[in-house]
Amino acid sequence: MNAPPVMPMTLFGTDGVRGIPGTPPLDERTLIRLGVAIARTLGDNTAPVRVCLGRDTRESGPWVTGHLVRGLVGAGATVTDGGVLSTPAVACVTRDGAYDAGIVVSASHNPFRDNGVKVFTRSGEKADDAVESRLTAACVLDDAFSLPPRGEPPAESAGLADGYLARVTSLFEGLVVPPDFRLALDCANGATSSLAPQACRDVGLDPIVLHDQPDGRNINLECGSTHPEDLARVVVKQGCRLGAAFDGDGDRVVFVDHRGVLVDGDAVLLIAARRLLAAGRLPHRGIVATVMSNIGLEQALRVDGIAMHRCAVGDRAVWSDMTRRGLGLGGEQSGHIIVGDHLPTGDGLATAMLIMRAVIETGCELSELAADLIQAPQVLVNVRVRERVPLTDVPAVSRLVTAAERQLADAGRVLVRYSGTEPLLRVMIEGPDQAVIQGLADEIAAQVHTDLGL
Repeated sequence: MNAPPVMPMTLFGTDGVRGIPGTPPLDERTLIRLGVAIARTLGDNTAPVRVCLGRDTRESGPWVTGHLVRGLVGAGATVTDGGVLSTPAVACVTRDGAYDAGIVVSASHNPFRDNGVKVFTRSGEKADDAVESRLTAACVLDDAFSLPPRGEPPAESAGLADGYLARVTSLFEGLVVPPDFRLALDCANGATSSLAPQACRDVGLDPIVLHDQPDGRNINLECGSTHPEDLARVVVKQGCRLGAAFDGDGDRVVFVDHRGVLVDGDAVLLIAARRLLAAGRLPHRGIVATVMSNIGLEQALRVDGIAMHRCAVGDRAVWSDMTRRGLGLGGEQSGHIIVGDHLPTGDGLATAMLIMRAVIETGCELSELAADLIQAPQVLVNVRVRERVPLTDVPAVSRLVTAAERQLADAGRVLVRYSGTEPLLRVMIEGPDQAVIQGLADEIAAQVHTDLGL
């Protein structure tokens, strides 16, 4: 008899469980156990746990979903399968539909061969560390566990996203859309391929739509938020006011302006903060951004009397800090933006609506709305690694990091961290001179490759 695959002691990274389907932690046995653990952990023991399930367009999605459902149903849960749904759509449906839990099967911006599992609680929030620890313990440490029998999977439920679409389109309420307003959408061949065009048409927009034909393998493939080059070309060629590029699961978005120039999450946070402040929707005149956000954002916000509070990377960390501080806006440079009175998670489509509304109401181009955001030179180098070794245990890398920090002193920042979703170590350096920080980053990255690289 073959022994079951070895499972890691920690299932969850910064954004759920990630891996390659068929191998731990996304092997059949672990997925079934995770389904059982969710059913046993997220209910109140008074009735069968109700679970809302959605996925992106990866070819492995139905396989992963099927094993989760086997565990869920085997443990007595009632499952509603929404089929292809964006992450914010699942969060919204879970909260508004009074589900006990929501599950998204997705690996966000990763290539099609990867996949993952994100877990939401009944409030529509991503499971916190305490919940993830209980789920991990149930999956890894429960020696008495036995696999439930196979059963009939639930049929996909049509129209599950209707409430979410209504919530998103309400962000355009009272706005008259100019008949000549042209925009382009890049759906990354992912979960927004139907949702984003539909939402735009519902509010009177007629978008040019790119990369909305998923085939299971083309999600994020040279498109979407990590590759907006096609979008930029179309925006310029078609004379659009702006373009929006989503990631594979729809929880983040980046923009290009009418010239095809990239507008990242820092600029979006600045625009959103000002719009929400003017509307009386920015409590305590503050926002949350991560350690990756450029110092230029902090300086631009300060002019308007808006404080910026930094937190760890990941929209879950952003939301946690927003909640702790009582703030209504937060986000990441990568395009995860959370508007607190909308949803407690990043929502690329809602962010796009907010930014399009700002452009229409002000009559300004997107580039004008963030023209005073003067970003300090910043370099980000990613190095693929074979394992996540604490940097304190890699002396040569630690010495280079310390030397770079001393060289830049108060004029810059050095941030070296492992990705929570990919086998990467990220080297980010910010400072007054592009050539200097590029050299420092390249030197650190080269040493990382020597000591930890594949």
